[in-house]
Amino acid sequence: MTQDTTQKGRNSMAAVVGLMGLFLLFWAPYIAMQALNTPLHRLVEVFQVQDPEGVWDTPVGILTATYYVWVGLFVFAGAALVMIANDVRLGKSWARPLSLMLLSIPSIGGLTMTIPWMVLVMTDALGNKNPDAGAPPAIPIMVVGLIAYFIVLLTEKADRNTKIAQIVVFTALGLVGGFVWMNAQHGVRYFMSPEVYLRAVPTASNPELFYGGFVNYAAVMLFVPAIGLLAARKESGWYLAMIGAILTFVAALLSYIDRVGVNPAAAIEWLRGAMLSAVLLVILVIPFFKNHVLGTVKAQSAKKAPVKPAHA
Repeated sequence: MTQDTTQKGRNSMAAVVGLMGLFLLFWAPYIAMQALNTPLHRLVEVFQVQDPEGVWDTPVGILTATYYVWVGLFVFAGAALVMIANDVRLGKSWARPLSLMLLSIPSIGGLTMTIPWMVLVMTDALGNKNPDAGAPPAIPIMVVGLIAYFIVLLTEKADRNTKIAQIVVFTALGLVGGFVWMNAQHGVRYFMSPEVYLRAVPTASNPELFYGGFVNYAAVMLFVPAIGLLAARKESGWYLAMIGAILTFVAALLSYIDRVGVNPAAAIEWLRGAMLSAVLLVILVIPFFKNHVLGTVKAQSAKKAPVKPAHA
């Protein structure tokens, strides 16, 4: 980012950053627990009853652990946002990219908490819709996070093409991060379901499931710093995003190949994940998006500017 903003814009960003920090510290953790409680009950009281042969104990532990991971990230991000709000107001060059990176955490985390509600609460093990489901409680985390995310992103004074490139790239990074995390939940579930001694059997295809599970969890964490570095117009952010896109594409594709013969209906989620990562990969390599996000378009134009003759 050029960090070229008005004082009014910096004041607005600082207010958004500070308020978002308080939201993450005092409200988001309780919303997250509400979003977790009902899916856990559904797994035990509905899915286990309707499909006794299914593996429903493993998802209980996975969802519980990962929701608490996001709660921990929320409060750390909230404390950091409160701390740097004044630095954003003062226009310090590092503060805005850092705030954007921190704001990506509730945006991605809120999405990862919304999908289980849609899968486990809005339907049952037989695919029937639940009329009493209601809206996912985690939507406010995702929506509030996204609003703050885009306010900070778009307050910068930039031309239309740069803003278009920023919207596309930064939206794609968050969307892929959230979707990949949810596919990782399934990968860990399938990986953990067999007996321990079976995980090393070559015919069990466990490398793919480990790849699509635990490795995907780690890959999502590449997108968060990539957002901050790209916001600072650092080429290292582009490399991190590319690594994450390549890794998650291959992981999802291999996991799809592994699961399509076992459960074709469920395997389609892996194919969708692979397609999303592939789209992100294509976006990142297109010069229009890469150059405008990194700011090299302006730099190239400046090099081509005619040199004014010196006055005698």
